[in-house]
Amino acid sequence: MAKIGRNAPCPCGSGKKYKKCCLPLHREADQGREKALAETVTLEEFNDELDRLEDMSNSVPDLLRRGRLDEAEQVCEELRRSYPDQIDWIERLAEVFEARGEHGKAAEYYRKAAGFARTHDGFDEEGIAWYTRKAEELESS
Repeated sequence: MAKIGRNAPCPCGSGKKYKKCCLPLHREADQGREKALAETVTLEEFNDELDRLEDMSNSVPDLLRRGRLDEAEQVCEELRRSYPDQIDWIERLAEVFEARGEHGKAAEYYRKAAGFARTHDGFDEEGIAWYTRKAEELESS
């Protein structure tokens, strides 16, 4: 992963400086990884935590379908607090803003998701391009 200068344009494409956009997210993610490395967990505990993350993340679209947007946003906040080093809370928050019709904020969070994916392992170019396209579509609507 290439190092990004604080004053460089943010890789998420928002047009903001990195330090004012995604840097705080990346610092929080780094702190989360360090904390996770410092804690020793059993495989069962790890799997339980992974299941909890998945259940919380998957509950957001269900809440959105039922029109429970405030609850969905609360789940996103809990995801952010509990799993700052995962992309789920960023992507799900974009979905909440999109459901509310707040296209500018939704686009901002899809761009943050693209930036997160660019700077973390496990994401392919196709997924990054999807986040970017989604942001562009919302900005043009």
